[in-house]
Amino acid sequence: MVSLQFIRRKMKKTIILLSAILLSAAGLQAQQETYFKEADVIRFDKKVHDFGDVLMAEGPVTCIFTFTNVGSQPLVVHNVISSCGCTTPEWTREPVKPGATGTIEATFSNDQGPYPFDKTLSVYVGVGSSGLDRPVVLRLRGVAHEKKKDLDELFTSAIGPLGLRKTETSIGYIDQGVVKSDQMQVANLSRSELTVEPVQVTPGLTVTVTPNPIPARSMARLSYSVNPAAMGRTAWGRQQFETAFRLNGRDYADKLSVSGVIKDNFEKLTQAEIAQAGVPQIDRSYYEFGEQRKGAVVTAAYTIRNKGKNPLVIHHIEGQGGASRVEAKFPLTIKPGGKADVKVKLDTAALDYTGEVIEVLTVITNSPSKPILNLFITGNVK
Repeated sequence: MVSLQFIRRKMKKTIILLSAILLSAAGLQAQQETYFKEADVIRFDKKVHDFGDVLMAEGPVTCIFTFTNVGSQPLVVHNVISSCGCTTPEWTREPVKPGATGTIEATFSNDQGPYPFDKTLSVYVGVGSSGLDRPVVLRLRGVAHEKKKDLDELFTSAIGPLGLRKTETSIGYIDQGVVKSDQMQVANLSRSELTVEPVQVTPGLTVTVTPNPIPARSMARLSYSVNPAAMGRTAWGRQQFETAFRLNGRDYADKLSVSGVIKDNFEKLTQAEIAQAGVPQIDRSYYEFGEQRKGAVVTAAYTIRNKGKNPLVIHHIEGQGGASRVEAKFPLTIKPGGKADVKVKLDTAALDYTGEVIEVLTVITNSPSKPILNLFITGNVK
């Protein structure tokens, strides 16, 4: 006769075996799980909505972002998280089939006081049993005013009759091979319509104005895009793009300047490739030269090691101005486990100031974990 204790032992072994099988299957599923790239599954009609100038008396303002499923599987927007409680999102809840569209509607409360606002929405998208490798970030921005202002008060920088809020702007980081776009409001400050033609445009920059011509004493939208692939060369780090304008057939010398920092693009890397990539490690990021007289040339030295499993490429190292010169040939490749010594000469005569010096050097790498590093040269110049 089989004892109760024997049955219990057999049941315990069976439960342990089943648990092991389930855990193994779950582990295998986790290993096989992949994440999709944004460009492969979803495309938005815009990622930035600029409300421009709004009056607080107008109350809440609303915009709509439309997205298209460009993948081969249905997608679902699981959640949209606002950067603050003053912005409320609503979105398409049902699955969106391939080729179909959905929307994300965002309402800004417009009750925070007269100030410029710039809010973000983080969009979490699911595709099948997986999702995107990172949330999609949308932006809402504008300027809230307590009372209506004249165009000349709003657009205090001007190129001839073309009014701008500023003539220098930054587009931030730009991935190599990716076109990055943004926009700003401009105005026709004259009392007749204004035809705007960008001229002397830096390669890689595209500028359009809508509507064009701009009606008299009216606002318009200036859209600009930076495309590193159209620059005619492979560029890294800080770049400045400019355009002048021909207004109603007349050329003006003043320019609009768009700056950005071009870095490596890791969108096509798999998780395995990212795990195997090069990893930079710097023995010391600060070089202290003590006190020097104006005109002295300081040589700073840094050692960069590769702690990764694949070659580390240093695309470029640059200073923040013309006072620093890097003594290295780029691209600089460092083998796994290897190192490279980099020297930088700082000519204090080229500094337009004296006293405490903090010179920042930007390092552009092919490392997904550390695509941009900073080195510093510090000291005192008298």
